[in-house]
Amino acid sequence: SGTKDVEASSLVLEGLAGFNEKGEVIPKLAAEIPSLENGGISEDLKSITWKLQEGLKWSDGTPVTSEDAKFTASYCINPDVGCAQAARYEGIDNIETPDALTIKINFKEPRPNPFTAFTGATSPILQKAQFEPCLGSNASSCTEQNFNPIGTGPFRVTEFKTNDVVSLEANPEYRDASKPAFATVNLKGGGDAAAAG
Repeated sequence: SGTKDVEASSLVLEGLAGFNEKGEVIPKLAAEIPSLENGGISEDLKSITWKLQEGLKWSDGTPVTSEDAKFTASYCINPDVGCAQAARYEGIDNIETPDALTIKINFKEPRPNPFTAFTGATSPILQKAQFEPCLGSNASSCTEQNFNPIGTGPFRVTEFKTNDVVSLEANPEYRDASKPAFATVNLKGGGDAAAAG
């Protein structure tokens, strides 16, 4: 809900792309950034096609697929979920998944900036298998999934205490074997200044 939450969750959950310090779109789970030149963005600006990197795994060792992205969109646009980032999916007509690595987003109208859904720390992809029981009005009862998400980032959650601390450990399934540089991370928050010190 705030910067501290986004920063913490971005160590665990990722989107297809992110932004560098210059504001340029950079690949995360995507093999490359779609463009008009490489055919990833249609000439009429009504679709964008993403390709996942091959061999991506969730922190539980299962493969990341295009179905996870399609599920994430349907999860977030459901009005009963109360997704804080539903605006990231506005204007999407449908999402196609022609194979396990391809995500084609079709827009209702031409979209000069198609980098909203699945781009940036506030629009990550969720694991379908973990969050499928949380669709619609069930979302409010999914404390375990929200406190211990299975992700693709460099870390995975080992402990979460509301308004207190989140403890993370290196994700053994992370796509870059040389990262992360730390075995564990503890993020302390909430409470008062003395407790956070």
